[in-house]
Amino acid sequence: DGIVPEDFERVCAREHPKAAFIMSSGQNPTLACLPLSRRKDIVDIARKYNVWLIEDYLYGGMIADEIPLLAELAPDRTFLLNGLSKCVAAGVRGGWVACPPHMSQRVRVTQKMVSGGLPFLLAELSARLVLSGAASEIRSKVLTEIGAREAVVRELFAGKDFRSHPRLPFFWLKLPEPWMSGTFKQAVLDADVLIDDEDEFKPARSSRVYHHVRVGFSEGRDRSISIEGLKTVRRILDQSPLGTSAIV
Repeated sequence: DGIVPEDFERVCAREHPKAAFIMSSGQNPTLACLPLSRRKDIVDIARKYNVWLIEDYLYGGMIADEIPLLAELAPDRTFLLNGLSKCVAAGVRGGWVACPPHMSQRVRVTQKMVSGGLPFLLAELSARLVLSGAASEIRSKVLTEIGAREAVVRELFAGKDFRSHPRLPFFWLKLPEPWMSGTFKQAVLDADVLIDDEDEFKPARSSRVYHHVRVGFSEGRDRSISIEGLKTVRRILDQSPLGTSAIV
């Protein structure tokens, strides 16, 4: 269910952070979605310790669930981030920030200082896609294709421990023994398929090990390319790290 409020408060009390980055829905890579009760608790804790909330809604916007955003519960201290690169086209790196009005100028200045500013053509392209309605049309087609590919995932990996969503282009796969995340990633890479092991998403070294990998399936305009990659992952999943069958 995402970030644990008790852990969040413990970090706030000990470390005194200025801001917290949170994916409230469609968390990458676990697909976790914060229930309303946790969102309310997180908002209360953020207010108590004067912590700004940065809500990444790139994947959450694709799910479009009906749970209120952190930005709706705490508009006075939340920066809501979204864009076009996930739901419209990967090459369209246009995005936006919704924030408290008195912080908007700081956001503009910071963005220019960090990135040099948004290129005019990209800004114009993004604006025209949205205002013309083309972005919504493309988004609808993208979600339809993702849904079709996710159905293939559920069929190919039936009986395995994984989490997926019909509107998200990846799934979170738990590895059976004796596979380890890094070893499995390398075995799949040796078969010319690229996936992400769990260490890709850890902000720092950790003693916690989950034995999961993130498998994306949005690559390729031809669905058959992704399906072949998924079949390769499934085939290797049923082997041991030494290449022999793990099922006796």
